[in-house]
Amino acid sequence: MNDVGAGSTSDRTQTVESEREAAGRELAHAARTGGVTLGEYAERATAIQQAMTVDEVHTAVRGLPEEFAGGAPARLGRWIVAVFGGTRQEGRWRLGKRLWVVAAFGGVKLDLSAAETQAPASTITVIAILGGTDIFAPPGVSVELSGLSVLGGKADRRASGVQLPGSPVIRVRAFTFLGGVAIKEAASAENSTSL
Repeated sequence: MNDVGAGSTSDRTQTVESEREAAGRELAHAARTGGVTLGEYAERATAIQQAMTVDEVHTAVRGLPEEFAGGAPARLGRWIVAVFGGTRQEGRWRLGKRLWVVAAFGGVKLDLSAAETQAPASTITVIAILGGTDIFAPPGVSVELSGLSVLGGKADRRASGVQLPGSPVIRVRAFTFLGGVAIKEAASAENSTSL
């Protein structure tokens, strides 16, 4: 009798694991094609990892678009420029393969949690001259920071944590001169207005 119970538990564990893997692939596809924002991706991926039953796994992916048409075709690139002033990119928006950010004598705040990615990897090139850029990323989303700083700085200030499986990759190339670029933890959904 105990052997039967142990086998059933093992089977249920394997079933939950296989459902987690399938749900993770489905969610990653939606995140890479613009079906969900990066913030929604992070919340759902965490729920999938923490799910203890098949029903909890299914709840985490309920409501995902089956195939996201995406509307307009993916953009090759766009610009955000702040000169002698500031600009904020927040709310729901589309992040293509490339984004260029220029902060000269000004500042840019970029909220990635509301971004819908249009590619498995996006490159954000930031040029900060006597200005700064703050990029807010959801926990677990893969952000790779590189670049060059001259009398300035660049830093990933997020708490170190586990990268969520299947995460779209955000590459930030920062070039600063007397300026700065900081990657920061995005506020949770209920506190996102405080950016």
